[in-house]
Amino acid sequence: MKKVGLVFLVMGMLAGAAAQQAYAQDKKVEFSLNLGAMSFYGEESFSAFGLTLSPQVDIRVAKGFMISPEFMFVTDTSFSGVIGLPGVMFNFVGKGFFAGAGVVLPVVISGEMGVGELVPKINLGYRGAKITLTVYTITTFNEIFQWGLVGASLGYRF
Repeated sequence: MKKVGLVFLVMGMLAGAAAQQAYAQDKKVEFSLNLGAMSFYGEESFSAFGLTLSPQVDIRVAKGFMISPEFMFVTDTSFSGVIGLPGVMFNFVGKGFFAGAGVVLPVVISGEMGVGELVPKINLGYRGAKITLTVYTITTFNEIFQWGLVGASLGYRF
């Protein structure tokens, strides 16, 4: 439980510090809400699907770069439990696309509270005027790309 509180505290401090710097530099800060689906890959590839809801803040820290704190909620199609994936992404932003990497921390929210280890997340996506389309993978540091989660989401930026 202490780890969860510490993660939220650090994410809040990072988001606040980055937002202040962004405002001071007249950079744009955007909020988005993303809906999507994900599945496992590896031994049990695509045997089950999860639904995702992910609020996210995009903070432009320099020309072409943004930091994106997020909290992804994941449930299965029968809504039997919820897992949270708080994380921070560092993205390169081009004309109409973005690509980046960061870390997420798996947290079991329903039932018994539990915290996993930090794992890498890699994403690639399209940024329209208000719509964001993202594909991503979440894997482990030890066995990178041998197994993990793969997903896609569609988001609306406010």
